[in-house]
Amino acid sequence: GLRLLFSEPLSDEWVRLPNKGPLYGGRRPLDAMIEGGIPKMLEVRRYIDALRGGL
Repeated sequence: GLRLLFSEPLSDEWVRLPNKGPLYGGRRPLDAMIEGGIPKMLEVRRYIDALRGGL
């Protein structure tokens, strides 16, 4: 999904960049997923899919 939203290199770096989105509060998506485990990974996936669909 990220490659449909962003061009490279942003699509590759997105997970490691600070993010002000509602799921991250300024943290990196990677850190949120590490801390939240599989449930947070699924939530991030749904968030990206929603962005792709025009959230």
